[in-house]
Amino acid sequence: MNNELIPTNSLWYRIKKFFKNIFFKEKEYDTKDIKDYRSSTSNNIINNNLKEKFEIENKKQDLANKLLYGEISTSELEDNEVDEMTDYFSTDIKNIDNELLRIKQHILNMQKQLKQE
Repeated sequence: MNNELIPTNSLWYRIKKFFKNIFFKEKEYDTKDIKDYRSSTSNNIINNNLKEKFEIENKKQDLANKLLYGEISTSELEDNEVDEMTDYFSTDIKNIDNELLRIKQHILNMQKQLKQE
């Protein structure tokens, strides 16, 4: 084969290029587009679920803060809100207890180290 340039301005070359673009590249784009669409929809679903969870947690936290600061009373809450707040405060108390226990253990370890020195 000679080192000749292929003429790209000929009619036959343009026709081949046209049909090649139609038949071969569309399939690649279709599968790529489908994969992109699937990943974007799954990401959107995950993002929407996370967004809903954060909104629910923010509402619970706002309601809990209003209860703590006396802006509203428990008589103003509905039954499901009372149940949610009971669960919220019980988990909050458990978390605070665990944190205090961890701090206590840390202080005791520091005292032991000071006595050893």
